[in-house]
Amino acid sequence: MAISRLRWAGRLDMYRKIPTDLMEGSRRGSALSYIAAFVMLMLFFLETKSYFSKTIVSDLALDVSDQDKIRVNFNITMMDLKCEYAVVDVVSVLGTEQNVTAHVNKWHVDAEGVRQRFQGRNRAQHDIELYDSSVTDSIEDLHENGIDAISLDEETFRLAIEQNEYVFVDFYANWCSHCRDLAPTWETLAEVMAMAAEHIADENQHKYTQEEYDHAAKVELPVVIAKIDCVLHERFCMQQGIRAYPTLRLFVDGKRWQAGDYMKDRTVVSMVDYLREIEDYHKGELLKSDDPLKLASAEKAMKKRMGIEDGEDLDDEERAWADRVKRRKKRLHHSWVDEDHPGCQLSGHLMLDRVPGNFHIQARSAHHDIVPHMTNASHEVHLLTMGDPGAHRLIQTGRVFVPNEH
Repeated sequence: MAISRLRWAGRLDMYRKIPTDLMEGSRRGSALSYIAAFVMLMLFFLETKSYFSKTIVSDLALDVSDQDKIRVNFNITMMDLKCEYAVVDVVSVLGTEQNVTAHVNKWHVDAEGVRQRFQGRNRAQHDIELYDSSVTDSIEDLHENGIDAISLDEETFRLAIEQNEYVFVDFYANWCSHCRDLAPTWETLAEVMAMAAEHIADENQHKYTQEEYDHAAKVELPVVIAKIDCVLHERFCMQQGIRAYPTLRLFVDGKRWQAGDYMKDRTVVSMVDYLREIEDYHKGELLKSDDPLKLASAEKAMKKRMGIEDGEDLDDEERAWADRVKRRKKRLHHSWVDEDHPGCQLSGHLMLDRVPGNFHIQARSAHHDIVPHMTNASHEVHLLTMGDPGAHRLIQTGRVFVPNEH
């Protein structure tokens, strides 16, 4: 009974083996075996390589944000454009431009691109008087008794700054509307200086013969008021770094005044006050000179020419300007040379329309006509990102992985 049970158990074998001596190999089976082994080895190699290699996967997805604006963070250096002329505009969907320069940080940049002095935040061009409205005579009427503002070219300009202590030059173009508006004011300023020279000569009239008196009235000019037509002398104006018209530039002892071009109200009173403060600073603090201050006579001549009585107070705006000049007097230091800092660094953020929002950096001034072919808009982009700047900081600190290659 037990033997029969063992036989029955031996018949139940689901894994029966065929003896090797009964098996026969074939070329087709051998080929398939080699192919299968090769494929398995290749799969093992490729999977191992894929496991140890880095790959980049890009996913394109639509932005589901419901905000109409996107934040743009930027830091851009204009290598040869002054901060006074650098303007940032935001362009809307309709193509209208909005000046947002007031919300941008500005830094003066030297010739090497190094940031030097903070120009200001929320710094927009302040409104100034583009010409003296109290000068009612036309330029033709002012020229009837002779031209007092001297026209210079390259050669006479060099002679003028070598032979005169102060030379105030108007670089202009005949097509410039601001220049045409300023012309009567500039001629009146020259008349004021001529009147001041006559006043100085009158004080010493007893020492002069008539010929010497006439000569003294010419050479005693407190400031030589001159003008250069940059249409006729374009190359020379480019050498002087003129970017906009009119450019009012003071030369002291043959050199450009280090504090920069005149950028305030273009009225006779304001310009005389400016020149007197420069003379006071130049002789009183830099040179320690004992020479008499000639522009005191110019101030008297200015009051006489403009109809301001002695002892009559200037209006509130003119008085405020004079007070500002006095407060800034100590800041006019020789360590700052304006021509050595031609560039401007612009930084900040803007809120733009998602589509098709954009922004422009332009060379523009409300008080000047910019000359395109004399303006260098070369720039360097240090930073231009979209969105929250916090994400950018996470990338910089390494908290978020960003592939090195794209």
